[in-house]
Amino acid sequence: MNLLGSYAIGEKKQWELGVRWNLGSGFPFTQTQGFYENIDLGQSPVLIDYLTGNFNLDVILSNERNGGRLSWFHRMDVSLKRSWKFGKYSGLDAVLSVTNAYDRPNVFYVDRLTNNRVNQLPVLPSLGLTWSW
Repeated sequence: MNLLGSYAIGEKKQWELGVRWNLGSGFPFTQTQGFYENIDLGQSPVLIDYLTGNFNLDVILSNERNGGRLSWFHRMDVSLKRSWKFGKYSGLDAVLSVTNAYDRPNVFYVDRLTNNRVNQLPVLPSLGLTWSW
Protein backbone atom coordinates (compact mmCIF):
# COMPACT_ATOMS: atom_id res chain seq x y z
CA MET A 1 0.00 0.00 0.00
CA ASN A 2 1.30 3.44 -0.88
CA LEU A 3 -0.04 6.73 0.41
CA LEU A 4 1.21 9.70 -1.57
CA GLY A 5 0.65 13.38 -1.02
CA SER A 6 2.08 16.50 -2.58
CA TYR A 7 1.52 20.16 -1.88
CA ALA A 8 2.46 23.16 -4.04
CA ILE A 9 3.83 26.15 -2.13
CA GLY A 10 4.64 29.74 -3.10
CA GLU A 11 2.95 32.50 -5.06
CA LYS A 12 3.81 30.91 -8.41
CA LYS A 13 3.63 27.35 -7.04
CA GLN A 14 7.37 26.94 -7.72
CA TRP A 15 7.90 24.75 -4.62
CA GLU A 16 6.45 21.26 -4.20
CA LEU A 17 6.57 19.17 -1.02
CA GLY A 18 5.98 15.42 -1.46
CA VAL A 19 5.51 12.62 1.06
CA ARG A 20 5.18 8.89 0.31
CA TRP A 21 4.45 6.26 2.95
CA ASN A 22 4.85 2.63 1.90
CA LEU A 23 3.55 -0.45 3.73
CA GLY A 24 4.22 -3.94 2.44
CA SER A 25 4.12 -7.57 3.42
CA GLY A 26 7.44 -9.30 3.79
CA PHE A 27 9.10 -11.03 0.87
CA PRO A 28 8.41 -14.77 0.48
CA PHE A 29 11.28 -17.21 0.96
CA THR A 30 11.88 -20.96 1.06
CA GLN A 31 12.61 -21.99 4.61
CA THR A 32 15.76 -23.81 5.73
CA GLN A 33 15.37 -27.37 7.02
CA GLY A 34 18.97 -27.96 8.03
CA PHE A 35 22.66 -27.92 7.11
CA TYR A 36 25.21 -30.48 5.96
CA GLU A 37 28.87 -30.60 5.00
CA ASN A 38 29.23 -30.73 1.23
CA ILE A 39 32.11 -33.08 0.52
CA ASP A 40 33.89 -32.41 -2.78
CA LEU A 41 33.78 -35.76 -4.58
CA GLY A 42 35.67 -34.34 -7.56
CA GLN A 43 38.91 -35.70 -6.16
CA SER A 44 39.72 -39.34 -5.49
CA PRO A 45 37.51 -40.76 -2.67
CA VAL A 46 40.57 -42.55 -1.29
CA LEU A 47 42.40 -39.24 -0.66
CA ILE A 48 39.52 -37.51 1.17
CA ASP A 49 39.90 -37.37 4.97
CA TYR A 50 36.27 -37.93 6.00
CA LEU A 51 36.97 -37.94 9.76
CA THR A 52 38.87 -34.68 10.21
CA GLY A 53 38.14 -32.76 7.00
CA ASN A 54 36.51 -29.32 7.09
CA PHE A 55 34.10 -29.16 4.20
CA ASN A 56 31.87 -26.36 2.90
CA LEU A 57 28.57 -25.92 4.71
CA ASP A 58 25.50 -26.31 2.50
CA VAL A 59 21.75 -25.90 3.06
CA ILE A 60 18.81 -28.30 2.96
CA LEU A 61 15.72 -26.38 1.80
CA SER A 62 12.08 -27.09 2.59
CA ASN A 63 9.98 -28.89 -0.01
CA GLU A 64 7.44 -26.04 0.10
CA ARG A 65 8.75 -23.30 -2.17
CA ASN A 66 8.25 -19.77 -0.77
CA GLY A 67 6.44 -21.19 2.28
CA GLY A 68 7.79 -18.53 4.65
CA ARG A 69 7.44 -14.75 4.77
CA LEU A 70 9.68 -12.09 6.21
CA SER A 71 8.14 -9.48 8.53
CA TRP A 72 6.02 -6.54 7.33
CA PHE A 73 7.86 -3.34 6.45
CA HIS A 74 7.09 0.34 6.12
CA ARG A 75 9.01 3.49 5.31
CA MET A 76 8.46 7.16 4.56
CA ASP A 77 10.09 9.10 1.73
CA VAL A 78 9.97 12.90 1.57
CA SER A 79 10.98 15.31 -1.16
CA LEU A 80 11.18 19.02 -1.82
CA LYS A 81 11.26 20.32 -5.40
CA ARG A 82 11.93 23.84 -6.70
CA SER A 83 11.15 24.80 -10.31
CA TRP A 84 12.50 27.65 -12.40
CA LYS A 85 11.27 28.68 -15.87
CA PHE A 86 13.65 30.27 -18.39
CA GLY A 87 11.55 31.63 -21.21
CA LYS A 88 8.78 29.74 -22.96
CA TYR A 89 10.49 26.35 -23.51
CA SER A 90 13.24 25.98 -20.93
CA GLY A 91 13.18 25.11 -17.23
CA LEU A 92 15.17 23.71 -14.34
CA ASP A 93 13.95 21.51 -11.47
CA ALA A 94 15.98 20.84 -8.34
CA VAL A 95 14.85 17.99 -6.08
CA LEU A 96 16.08 17.18 -2.58
CA SER A 97 14.72 13.87 -1.31
CA VAL A 98 15.20 11.51 1.61
CA THR A 99 14.37 7.81 1.34
CA ASN A 100 13.41 6.01 4.58
CA ALA A 101 13.25 9.33 6.43
CA TYR A 102 12.72 7.81 9.88
CA ASP A 103 15.48 5.18 9.43
CA ARG A 104 13.34 2.09 10.00
CA PRO A 105 15.43 -1.12 9.83
CA ASN A 106 13.27 -3.10 7.36
CA VAL A 107 14.55 -6.63 6.73
CA PHE A 108 15.56 -7.41 3.14
CA TYR A 109 16.81 -10.97 3.71
CA VAL A 110 18.59 -13.16 6.26
CA ASP A 111 21.81 -14.90 5.18
CA ARG A 112 21.16 -18.63 5.59
CA LEU A 113 24.69 -19.67 6.52
CA THR A 114 25.65 -16.87 8.92
CA ASN A 115 22.13 -15.99 10.13
CA ASN A 116 22.97 -12.31 9.61
CA ARG A 117 20.07 -9.98 8.88
CA VAL A 118 20.49 -7.64 5.90
CA ASN A 119 18.22 -4.60 5.93
CA GLN A 120 16.73 -2.59 3.10
CA LEU A 121 17.74 1.02 2.46
CA PRO A 122 18.93 3.17 5.37
CA VAL A 123 18.27 6.92 5.43
CA LEU A 124 19.29 7.85 1.91
CA PRO A 125 19.40 11.55 0.96
CA SER A 126 19.71 12.56 -2.69
CA LEU A 127 19.85 15.70 -4.77
CA GLY A 128 18.89 15.91 -8.42
CA LEU A 129 18.73 18.51 -11.17
CA THR A 130 16.62 18.28 -14.33
CA TRP A 131 17.00 20.76 -17.15
CA SER A 132 14.41 20.66 -19.87
CA TRP A 133 14.38 22.53 -23.16
